[in-house]
Amino acid sequence: MTRSQLITKVANDTGMTSNEVEKVMDCIFGTIGDVLKGGDKVTIAGFGRFEMRERQTKNFTNPKTKVTSQLQPTAIPGFKASGRLKEKVAQ
Repeated sequence: MTRSQLITKVANDTGMTSNEVEKVMDCIFGTIGDVLKGGDKVTIAGFGRFEMRERQTKNFTNPKTKVTSQLQPTAIPGFKASGRLKEKVAQ
């Protein structure tokens, strides 16, 4: 499902306009991004938890030049689904 398909589905299910749904969705996702950037977690009951995860230093070899280099440690956003979401998807 694409972003626009999600907006249309939510608009149809709620009776809101597509523009209203898009504004709400942008606000929710923007807030999640801001909270993660600040180093906190976002937990949505019945859905899951968004958090930043640390990636360790990683060695890699360029297959073309055969030169070995290192990727520096970094933090990436991650998501862990709640038990209720896992059950719903498994049905």
